Amino acid sequence: MLDTIHATILEGGRNVFLTLPKLTTEDILGIWGTVSEFVEKQLSMNKGVLIPGLGTFSFLRQKLEVGNNKYILIQRPVFLLSEKLAQIHGLKFNKIHTPGDIPIVPLNFIVLSLEGPFNRETVEGCVRETLLSFSRSIATKQTVEFTFKGIGVLVIRDNRVKMKFYKDFLRAMDGSGNLLKALTNRPGTGDSVLSAKETALPHSCTGNVVLFPSHRRVEMGTIPEEGEKTRKEKEQAEKENSKKENLSPKRLLSRQLISPAKVSGICLTEEYEKNLKPKLPPQRQGPTTTPAPEAPKTEQEASPAKIPALRPRTPSPICQDHGRAGQEMCYLCMQRAQRSIPLYLGEEKRKKEKEEDRILAQYQALKDHEAFQRQLMRAMTNREENQRIAAFNLGVAEATRNHKNDKALDSYKSYIFEKRPTSATIQQKQEVYAQQLGKQVDDKMARELKLRQDQDLIDRLEQVQLAEELAAQRTKYLKDKMEETKCYKRALDTQIKMRPAPLPQCEPDSAGVIFGKNDMNNERMGEGRKRCQEYSKCQLQAAAERKRADIIRELIDQRRAAAMLQRAKEQLMAEKGERLEKMFQMNLAVQEDWKKSAGMKRQRDYEEQIFRRAGDKLLLLDQCARYRRCYQCKRRMSNCGEANVLVDSKYIPGSRLVV
Repeated sequence: MLDTIHATILEGGRNVFLTLPKLTTEDILGIWGTVSEFVEKQLSMNKGVLIPGLGTFSFLRQKLEVGNNKYILIQRPVFLLSEKLAQIHGLKFNKIHTPGDIPIVPLNFIVLSLEGPFNRETVEGCVRETLLSFSRSIATKQTVEFTFKGIGVLVIRDNRVKMKFYKDFLRAMDGSGNLLKALTNRPGTGDSVLSAKETALPHSCTGNVVLFPSHRRVEMGTIPEEGEKTRKEKEQAEKENSKKENLSPKRLLSRQLISPAKVSGICLTEEYEKNLKPKLPPQRQGPTTTPAPEAPKTEQEASPAKIPALRPRTPSPICQDHGRAGQEMCYLCMQRAQRSIPLYLGEEKRKKEKEEDRILAQYQALKDHEAFQRQLMRAMTNREENQRIAAFNLGVAEATRNHKNDKALDSYKSYIFEKRPTSATIQQKQEVYAQQLGKQVDDKMARELKLRQDQDLIDRLEQVQLAEELAAQRTKYLKDKMEETKCYKRALDTQIKMRPAPLPQCEPDSAGVIFGKNDMNNERMGEGRKRCQEYSKCQLQAAAERKRADIIRELIDQRRAAAMLQRAKEQLMAEKGERLEKMFQMNLAVQEDWKKSAGMKRQRDYEEQIFRRAGDKLLLLDQCARYRRCYQCKRRMSNCGEANVLVDSKYIPGSRLVV
């Protein structure tokens, strides 16, 4: 699959270059220089950059052990090659897991076009076609070097990927200097650092090296490692080492003879005058021995009368040769650094790399042998499987052939007659059909007759039931009528028994009262009249009370309705007041918010105006140049051994008193 992809890339790359032929080498280098500046700017803001089709620049946090169970947390830049590019070309690289809190910014072609003279399409086409040419060069198994201006070099050799950063770039990313020391002195990352001298070395070995982004082909040279030097530099280093070995016992003796407690006075103006004189560019100097001062023999020689007068202390100038791009050191730390014995690990790194290459070659050969053995075993297994399938197929074919050739021994259950019985004629078929139709008609008529008989039986049963119900109702009616007749007869008999006495016999010319004996007299009529008047009064009084109750009820209802209306009116007024109060409070809140927003805007404008007027001296990092300190002891640059601790007592040179 990889061979197919390689061939496709090689064949299809001839017709996809539309932008590169229109640009010169200087234009391509300028565009990629802008890309490198964009990457460096984003990395300085602790942000990663994704270059589509190539990889990602990001950071990796590591703990560096410094001894005594102490660690230093360093953040070093790393380059993560694209997984797709590595899978296509079968590249080998170390997989690095970066922290997830570092944001990754894609390559912004609009910003690149604004920073350069080319439009967005040209910049994007140049980047894409350069990466395509880079992929083609990798597919042809060539040694490729992709240079990022100011950042480092991406080297791909023998399908192994290595990103080497410049020392200046690492110093810019970490001003303390711990990162550069950690990467240089560690065996695993010693070859990940490049200096300007190593990048300027010519390629001396035979072969072809393709340099990107200019796509120049030069003679391939070995990539110099940290500590690797030319022959002259090696000879000079050996001479310096021999000198240091010869001087080291002298230095130890001189250190043992030093007695700073008996020194009466020190004057450093002469040394500062020497430092102010013009001198050659700073080089690494070897340690120099200083004669130990002789101790005074008698107390008279150490008396104050013989001590010369001290010169007035003047502010000592700062040595300009100690500035190292964020790694400034004071005079004392500089002298200690110069007198320290350097340790070069280039030869050890070279031997270790050779041993690792040998082990990798043996491991690769072992893997190839195992893969070849697995392939042979797979081929043998496939061959045995194919033989077994072929034997099975032959057996099945032979069995089928024998089955066809053998004669059947069992008798068949069906026979073939020589003379077939004659088929029925059309008339016979019609007769059978007519018989079937007649049978169906008879069945239908019998079914309908049965249904009709069932229906008649049901009707007769319903009539009998209805007659029984009517007879029962008639019997009940007659019984009720007889009971009513008997009851009426009893009532008539009772009236006859209870009737009043008959009228008296009429007697003519009778003097007694015959009619009106039981009529009302005046007294009874008066009583009846009084009783009627009382009834009338009671009725009038009841009517008045009822009318009064109705009026009172109406008044109560009217008062209740009026109270309800008043309550509804008060609630409406209260709701209206609350709504108006709420609107008023909202207006006040909006006005307060507007006032606060206006005040904040004026404050921001004022701060922005102050920030613009301040220029580049506002931030603390911008003011570090004014207050430079030693990055080791954190003292001022003019320090020559003084302490930062304030003491209550003070010793005056030449006196026996301590103030």
